[in-house]
Parts: sequence; structure tokens; C-alpha cells
Amino acid sequence: MKYYFNTADVVVQPYKTATQSGVTQIAYHFNKPMIVTDVGGLKEMCPDGKVGYVVPVDVQKLSDAIFKFFSENRSEEMIAHLKEEKKKYSWDILVENISQLYDKTKV
Repeated sequence: MKYYFNTADVVVQPYKTATQSGVTQIAYHFNKPMIVTDVGGLKEMCPDGKVGYVVPVDVQKLSDAIFKFFSENRSEEMIAHLKEEKKKYSWDILVENISQLYDKTKV
């Protein structure tokens, strides 16, 4: 997988339906901007205009977003946002949240 993600400029996820996507987390790992459709939990994982674009399930809107990504040359800016945004998904944050949950359940 690393070869696919390392050679990609952007990760496009044209889902018609979705819940969550492991592809999104992998894109975060490789610091790849994303273009996702507004289905399932993708919108929450991909802040529009920061780490990529969120578009309706519409071929023309998807095409427009891909064109916009390359024509506006925002890759470096989005990668900087990705690096910040993905900190929310670090192991440290996960452990901290689990510890806080545990502390709340103590009697």
C-alpha cells in the first residue's frame, strides 16, 4: 500500500454510501490530501478546505474538486493542515481518552 499512497498526490474517495473509512486514516498517515463525498463519517474526518474537499455525491462536483485541487496548487497548505489534524488520532490521545473514561467510571 505504501507505494500507492506515496505516489499519489491526492486520495479521492467517491463513495455513494459509507460509515467510516480506513482509507481516510491511511491517507492521514501518509499526509495525503483527500477529496471525499459527503457520506457517512467522511465529512467529519476530512475538514473541507483544510485537509481536502468534501463534495456531494455528484460526478460533476467530484470532477470540479479534483480540478480545483490541482489548479489551485494547495497541496502543501493541505499537508500542513493534515499534520496538525492527525494529531487528534494519535496513540497518546487515544490513551489519554481511555484513561479519562476509566477515571470517570471509578467509584
